[in-house]
Amino acid sequence: MSPITPEIRSCAEIFTGNEVCKEKARSLLREYCLPDGLLPIEDVEELGYVKETGFLWVKQKNEIKHKFEKVGKQVSYATEITSYFEKCKIKKLSGVKSKEVVIWISLIEIFIENPSSDKITMKTPTGISKTFPKDAFEA
Repeated sequence: MSPITPEIRSCAEIFTGNEVCKEKARSLLREYCLPDGLLPIEDVEELGYVKETGFLWVKQKNEIKHKFEKVGKQVSYATEITSYFEKCKIKKLSGVKSKEVVIWISLIEIFIENPSSDKITMKTPTGISKTFPKDAFEA
């Protein structure tokens, strides 16, 4: 069941159209001191954002796979992605998986220790995390 309830929709800014949504996603990532290439979304139908809670959702036509070349990581983005944004952090992330050897592992949190750090950490539901250079995720 989608966490995007009518109540959440009623207090959200909602954007439609691929280019508008992609730019809004990049803008929000920069606003929260995160690399603006973390969400390489395509064919976006809707992006919603609740400023008071930091809740963000993205609905795209198809699941996409993207390879972050600088770190050699392939990441899958579902047709619906949800998360909460905080300064230097994305938490309660759903709809994003990273490929590790031959299996896909969900990511639940992405964070930077402080805005001046050059490292970004990605965490799985099992508590395992990996740290990468932040610039590998810039658009």
